[in-house]
Amino acid sequence: MLTPLKDCLKDLLTTACCPCCKREIERCPRQGPFCRACWQHFALPARGLHGIHPYRWTAAGWYDGELRQLILQLRRHPDTRLLCALTEGLGATLPNDAVLVPIPGWKTESRSNPLPLMICRSLQRSTRSLLKRSRPTVGQHHLNRQQRMANQRGSFAVEPGVPVPRSVRNPEGEPLELWLVDDILTSGATAQAAMDALNDQGVKVSGVICLGRTPLGRTR
Repeated sequence: MLTPLKDCLKDLLTTACCPCCKREIERCPRQGPFCRACWQHFALPARGLHGIHPYRWTAAGWYDGELRQLILQLRRHPDTRLLCALTEGLGATLPNDAVLVPIPGWKTESRSNPLPLMICRSLQRSTRSLLKRSRPTVGQHHLNRQQRMANQRGSFAVEPGVPVPRSVRNPEGEPLELWLVDDILTSGATAQAAMDALNDQGVKVSGVICLGRTPLGRTR
């Protein structure tokens, strides 16, 4: 409660700066927190991208060009302020009571991708770490869609001891919207395997939130 209030007061008392180039700006709703040059440079839609294939998804932009390079940079050098800026439009499309589930990476914890959990935190929604990797998978960079689906099939399980159905219901007992969170959505194989693990526990997933959606027809 105190942290958001502190951030609001800080914004009121300081000059707004672009989180990417650090230049002073006058905020424009269409551009979000970015300056016009950076907003155009990364080709960011004002309220993100949305689609329904292979399932419902929302992304900050296309995983291509400069935005692709920025996401890869954030994997190596996470920047909380920049992540909050990229996800601002995504948060505007989510229900306030949405429950977020970060998709865990396949690498060891010390080398794991930090972005899914950081995206959850930047969206400021209830987060549940319900999933774990049940078996190792290989890197998917050079795999086609069928190979990716086979590679990920059965690769997730629900963490033992977690009361999944109860954890995604509000106090009145009504089911909440549960969204999977990852940094990139390409073929959809990883998210589909995560959905399957939750569906096996009787939990319905509303969709996937990500930073970048690979342009349709590409596998990487």
